[in-house]
Amino acid sequence: MLSFEAVEEVCESKQTTLVIHPAIRRAIKGYEESFYVGLRCYLAGESDGLYFLPLPGGGYVRLVFSKRVSSGGHKLLRIDPLTKQGLARIKASLY
Repeated sequence: MLSFEAVEEVCESKQTTLVIHPAIRRAIKGYEESFYVGLRCYLAGESDGLYFLPLPGGGYVRLVFSKRVSSGGHKLLRIDPLTKQGLARIKASLY
């Protein structure tokens, strides 16, 4: 099984800083492999950057990958819920 460290290594290999909320990072546990595949496809330009994160109680939250550049010129990869309610749903599913 793939670990989240493998996801971070992909970003490091692209000299990109991964920006992800700690709750989202915890919620991805157990889904690292599919998340990794989605991330690799997005970074290679082969996908639209949407990832459907399954929630333990049923349903899912759509996450979106987005490439940015910091004010200092560093490449960033943000992982955010697509909707405003997404983060609250993820947090509620963890408790």
